[in-house]
Amino acid sequence: MSEEQDADVISEEALYEKLDHYLLTFGTDRSLLCVSELDGFLTALGCSAQELQPDQWLNAIWGADEDQPAWESSEQEDEFLSLVLIMYMETMNSLIFGDFYPVYLEQEVDGEYKILVEEWCVGFVRGAKLTSIGLGDNREFFDEVLAPVRLFGTEAGWKKLEGMVEEEVNFWRDTIEPSIMRLVQFNHPEVSASEGKLEPRVLH
Repeated sequence: MSEEQDADVISEEALYEKLDHYLLTFGTDRSLLCVSELDGFLTALGCSAQELQPDQWLNAIWGADEDQPAWESSEQEDEFLSLVLIMYMETMNSLIFGDFYPVYLEQEVDGEYKILVEEWCVGFVRGAKLTSIGLGDNREFFDEVLAPVRLFGTEAGWKKLEGMVEEEVNFWRDTIEPSIMRLVQFNHPEVSASEGKLEPRVLH
């Protein structure tokens, strides 16, 4: 089987592992550093009213011009590009069909597992800035739907979370997915939300 055929049938687990490897190996402090951040970033691209071509957002994964990877081979660069585009298409399809499944991380603390949404929200905020989501008209609506991701995805938001009780934090965490779907449907009225509860994909 060729590499192209293999990439077409790659499992979700293998896709995430390979992407995590590349992001951690070649990333800098200004890069997206995990699949959860990357998924948030790609989701923001799909929520935007304007469609960006890959050559307009691929470099932003790594940060500034000086943060672009020094690939060891063209094959390595091609593989990363292929993997990112596979995940991009999966993310776009999930939004188009109203089946939104964000990729969150999971952390074990004292024997209990806790879902972490911060990395995903950091990636989303980054993508929202790139596509100028929330700027221009309808500021009140955008401020409302972006409030949860700004809360969990920015330093200013983290300071606010420190002053909240657990019930408040849980409330805001639970509003992330429905808020994102409202944003998608606002910019893309043809999208219809899934009737069932949207469950995130959790990376252990």
